[in-house]
Amino acid sequence: MQYIETLVHGAVDTLIVFLVLLLAKKLRDARFRAAVAPAGGGDSAEHTADYQIEEESNLAVALRRCGLSIGFGFGLAGIVSGGVSRFSAGWEVVLRDTGELLLSCGLLLVFLFVAEFVVEKIILRSVHNTRELKNRNTAVGFAELGSYTATGLIAFGSFQGEGGAWYTAAGFFFMGQVALILFALIYEWVTPFNIVDEIQKGNAAAGLMLGGTLATLGIILSFAIAGPFTGWTEGITGFAISALVGVALLIPFQILIDKAFLPNTTLKIEVERDRNLAACSVTVCAQIALAIMIGALVAV
Repeated sequence: MQYIETLVHGAVDTLIVFLVLLLAKKLRDARFRAAVAPAGGGDSAEHTADYQIEEESNLAVALRRCGLSIGFGFGLAGIVSGGVSRFSAGWEVVLRDTGELLLSCGLLLVFLFVAEFVVEKIILRSVHNTRELKNRNTAVGFAELGSYTATGLIAFGSFQGEGGAWYTAAGFFFMGQVALILFALIYEWVTPFNIVDEIQKGNAAAGLMLGGTLATLGIILSFAIAGPFTGWTEGITGFAISALVGVALLIPFQILIDKAFLPNTTLKIEVERDRNLAACSVTVCAQIALAIMIGALVAV
């Protein structure tokens, strides 16, 4: 009987989450239309994300939507990591937990819109992301996919654990975003080519490298943030140390990965000259594997 009860309540919670995700899609689609539609032409179907994906087979727009879905999924996993309440616990408990779920989902939507601002206005500051996506710039799509995945991972760590509240989740999330911005600027500085310019030119390999690298840091930050909240001083100190260690290890080991997994060429040649997605995929996946290990190492 308890399994049926858990199934029913789980279905109710899942329906609530689905409706929130649908709301997020509607809001994002409205912003897409507003960004690409010319004056007086806002009602044309071609200016919708659905049309771009369904009729134009626009991979760039689809990558953005995939990133938002993955990010929402990771964040949601942190929210529900404590399990669901059963109806036998009493309606007061059920209503309380449902209210907390709605509050957390709403906060997660805010997190994703903040991440959208970060990637559009700071990380890819010289690129008009939405217009580039409509113009099939998959480089921007890959960069956004990685950024939203990183955001979801940071949100997972922010929500997961005991002893905190919505404001602790928000605090650690915003610290994670600051770390992500700083890391993106450092990565742009040490990369032997102008990665933002390459993305603006439609170089999908460059977008994959930036997006994949942001996702690797998101993995490390997720490990650093996750766990019970024991106080701001200890939490901030532990997060800062973990983030610094993660960045200090990622950058030099990326050079080592390039030498080991691309022994007959260089990353600059494969990205800037050849636009080689295959070579970049190998490098990014090796970085992700390394990030998982580093994350477990620096977990607080």
